[in-house]
Amino acid sequence: MNSKYFVLGGDIKKSLTEGYRFDLKKLLSDALKVTRKHFLPLLTACIFIMLVSFALISIFIDGTSSLSDPTVIGAFFVFALLIAPPLMTGLVMMGVHHSVGLKTNSFHLFNYFKMLLKLSLAAMMVNLMTNAASMALGQVFGSAGVVLSVIVLLYLKMSFCLVYPLIAEKKVSPVVALKLSFKLVHKNIGQFTQLLIIFCALFFVGILTSGIGLLFVIPFCINLLGLVYRDVCGVSIAVTEASESNDNDTNGPDDHHSGPNSGGFEA
Repeated sequence: MNSKYFVLGGDIKKSLTEGYRFDLKKLLSDALKVTRKHFLPLLTACIFIMLVSFALISIFIDGTSSLSDPTVIGAFFVFALLIAPPLMTGLVMMGVHHSVGLKTNSFHLFNYFKMLLKLSLAAMMVNLMTNAASMALGQVFGSAGVVLSVIVLLYLKMSFCLVYPLIAEKKVSPVVALKLSFKLVHKNIGQFTQLLIIFCALFFVGILTSGIGLLFVIPFCINLLGLVYRDVCGVSIAVTEASESNDNDTNGPDDHHSGPNSGGFEA
């Protein structure tokens, strides 16, 4: 069997050197279409992450515990650095796969625990930058630093929103992924800021509906991020062409398989 590789979407080198622009209206429309088509896998994956989060909170924070309890703090760091990064990467990569027409299932959420070290290092570096900025702003501006900290937090989350898929799909190191994500976002900081505002508005609306709206908002945002990644970085695709079988298919044409396990499309 022969494999052929090509890239769907943008070109990361071209995006870095020449920049890029989004058609925001088309991007939002495509995200809506993709979400309708691939809604169930992302919904069940999101519900699983929510249940895990609530379970950990209920286990470690009871009536006698406080947020300053060392056990609670330790559990939070274990979740934030060892559990959340691969789960969030799996969620984002489901959106990336949907962006190029690949089907997923909820179990794809667990595909990236094999990259735990890289993903945890990236999460740790982002958290260190966020915490350092929050502490510095709090000391300099006092109570006003809280508002500034939230703004800086959103800015850093936006700047490094491509880190996980870059590590998972491009197989780069955490440091390189951080640099690439920062550079790529700042090549079009204006439209990324617009997308951030849209994300925040959607999450606010989702919360107003007692959280029920988040069950649609989160899959939509994940697919939107997948489309953004495709258009900015491109997604590598492998197509495997099965050779003719001498025994059974001597006169038949070559078969093109569509499943990852049978040598089909893989991102």
